[in-house]
Amino acid sequence: MTQTTHAPERIHNWQDSQLSVARFYGGIHFRGASYRIAFNEPGQPLVRKDVLAREAKARKAAAKAEKARNDKLQERLI
Repeated sequence: MTQTTHAPERIHNWQDSQLSVARFYGGIHFRGASYRIAFNEPGQPLVRKDVLAREAKARKAAAKAEKARNDKLQERLI
């Protein structure tokens, strides 16, 4: 996927603009990038799909590191 440099990561306050059509489809294409509604974030901004994927990958890596850290601590107790 080619990424344009002028597409913002998040679009806030889109609900009362021309981008409000995104609420009917769950997302929109804008400035050459695909956006999804981030329902779990305050204000429900439109977020680029690649940003959502990057953040999900980072959360997964952090959870895996936390589990490994907890498993290491648990070994000492056994």
